[in-house]
Amino acid sequence: MRKRPSWIVSAATALLLAACGGGGSDQAQSAGPYAVSAALDHLLVTGGSWTMSGSANGQSFTLTMAFAPGPAGLFPVNGAFTAQSLQTITVVMAGQSNSGTQTIYFDAGTRTFIGLQADGTCALATANTALPATAAVGVSGPIFSQSDLDGCTSSSAAVGTTTNTWSVVSDTGIALLCWDLTAKDLSGTVNGTESMCIQTAADGTLGAKARLSITAPGLITISARNF
Repeated sequence: MRKRPSWIVSAATALLLAACGGGGSDQAQSAGPYAVSAALDHLLVTGGSWTMSGSANGQSFTLTMAFAPGPAGLFPVNGAFTAQSLQTITVVMAGQSNSGTQTIYFDAGTRTFIGLQADGTCALATANTALPATAAVGVSGPIFSQSDLDGCTSSSAAVGTTTNTWSVVSDTGIALLCWDLTAKDLSGTVNGTESMCIQTAADGTLGAKARLSITAPGLITISARNF
């Protein structure tokens, strides 16, 4: 059974390899507290776009990460009717542009994650933990776990698991809400990690600064930021 890293790891890796083959205030911020639950709401419901410069295995690229609300619909694995957010990654390297999109399914009222879908495969979210109303720099916690599947039906088989966590960090005096994940295959071997961090104000409003790091062990290391 094949390994399946999380979508953002596999998508960004594929986009960069394909290319190789061919907000808000930006003022320095304090230790908080920051409205992290509201910040996640802004990301999923309001959305935004962040363009970063980076490098992958020594080669330069431009990466745009965008979130946009989508129409409510059914999560194909279990038929749950949910709100949706569309996450798109676009990579431009050596004049070539490639993009991929993931659909995030979540409950509109509770913000509970239901599942994810991209490239013909899905992940079923489990063990949801609500983010606190506020948190200071240095605080972290779980968001949800997911069972990564080989398809998008009720009979699809699990091929791995991914843990999703959050943290509030400070980078050059800028407060960031980070969404971190670690993807493992069924044997427990890590096949990808990702850290997506977006500037947040005290009230949870998202700013213009962002950074992104992705690793696919033995394949590629990606680092991008716009500050």
